[in-house]
Amino acid sequence: MQHSQDKGISLTGKDIMPTTEKQRHISNFGFLLLWIGIAVQLVTFILGAQLYPALSPAEILITCLIGNLFVAALLTLIGDIGIRHGVPYAVYIRACFGYLGTHIPAFFRAVPAIFWFGFQTWMGATALNIIVEMLTGYSNLTLWIVLFGAVQIINTAMGINAITKFEWVAAPSILVIGLILQVMVMNQHDLTFGKLFSMKGEGGVSLGFAIVAQMGAYITMALNAPDFTRFLKVSKQDQNGTWWQANRGSFWGHTIGLISSMLIFTIIGITSGVATGNWNPIEVMVQTLGKDSPLLLIICLAFVILAQWSTNISANLLPPGYIIVNFFPRKINFATAAVIAGIIGLAIQPWNYAAYIPQILLVITALLGPIAGIMFSDYYLLRKRQLNVDELFKVGGQYKYWNNINPAAVVAYIPASLSVLAAPDYGFITAFGISAILYYPLMKHWIAKIYPQSEIHVSPGSTTKKKEEVI
Repeated sequence: MQHSQDKGISLTGKDIMPTTEKQRHISNFGFLLLWIGIAVQLVTFILGAQLYPALSPAEILITCLIGNLFVAALLTLIGDIGIRHGVPYAVYIRACFGYLGTHIPAFFRAVPAIFWFGFQTWMGATALNIIVEMLTGYSNLTLWIVLFGAVQIINTAMGINAITKFEWVAAPSILVIGLILQVMVMNQHDLTFGKLFSMKGEGGVSLGFAIVAQMGAYITMALNAPDFTRFLKVSKQDQNGTWWQANRGSFWGHTIGLISSMLIFTIIGITSGVATGNWNPIEVMVQTLGKDSPLLLIICLAFVILAQWSTNISANLLPPGYIIVNFFPRKINFATAAVIAGIIGLAIQPWNYAAYIPQILLVITALLGPIAGIMFSDYYLLRKRQLNVDELFKVGGQYKYWNNINPAAVVAYIPASLSVLAAPDYGFITAFGISAILYYPLMKHWIAKIYPQSEIHVSPGSTTKKKEEVI
């Protein structure tokens, strides 16, 4: 008999079911290009520019490398869920938080993505507005925000195939135009790499703060890495083989694609910040190229449009699309969810907060760090990469816990998140570590004894109480 708290719960929908072998069509090279396209965006440029002059250019680059090595490792580790089991983030997280509790981490993951969609659409639309104004004299930024947003939403609604094909075109184009901008800025301002990286910082920002801020750009993607890896072409033999056999393609795609792009565009951002004192890449382009090279300015502004489009469709619309589907899987398909996410992203007008990118990235990292810690502890330490996939879609199944919420995850999340207030400069490290450490004993020695988990070994002789009597 179905309990009252189970009524109205919907767990199945065609867009969130495990991927079949035929649906796993992205090659390792295609996955690398996908990640280059995802990682090339102007938030990286802005962050590099805004961290100067508090930190030296060399320090900014080091924090970029360290922060994104952490993120690449998490992307690969958590991406194993998609490779091995074929489920998206919004579905897997039911195992950690419960059938209804899953909406807590889902919400925290969706909000930053929706925010960045609106912000980066504004950046792309600003570039488009300047191009149109140069060619025709007509200017209407609001119109271009709406139209550019609509084009990206339609592209995303067409699904992962359309996204992947776009990245094949966008990724190499973005890199080439970005490098052209770097050369132009350095030539115009008589800068060399020797001069750039010999400059000193003025202080006021710690390396820890900068590392956490650097992680903030893509820590969101670490959580929903399964949304992409579930489409990665991996043989059945490799899926069920060693961890490296299953994840080598994912590892190289995440590591090379993310870190190379982040380093390149951090350098471009640092160079522009040092040369012009301006963190806004569009203003830098106009200032550097507007008078002498109008054609090259148009090409570089086209880069802005491509970069925002490339990142938005894969990193900022696809993840919240799956999350919204998970809220109403029988009523909303992925295309509708992508439209909803896009409209919200434009309606909240996040461009009004453009001057506070490092602080925003720090908050995002602190909110999502505990979720990453819980996922790691649950999947690797407790379940040993095993997962009862059928139960993820079964109302009243093993992931029901207490009233469809896992108390262990909630109890672990709260102090981990609050720890950021005590040590904001190292927010991700404390949040990740505390949540992982707390979740393990709470789950193994409390929750798993009351709500048996076939993947989690519980000491013999433990007594199992009736689920209804707990809490």
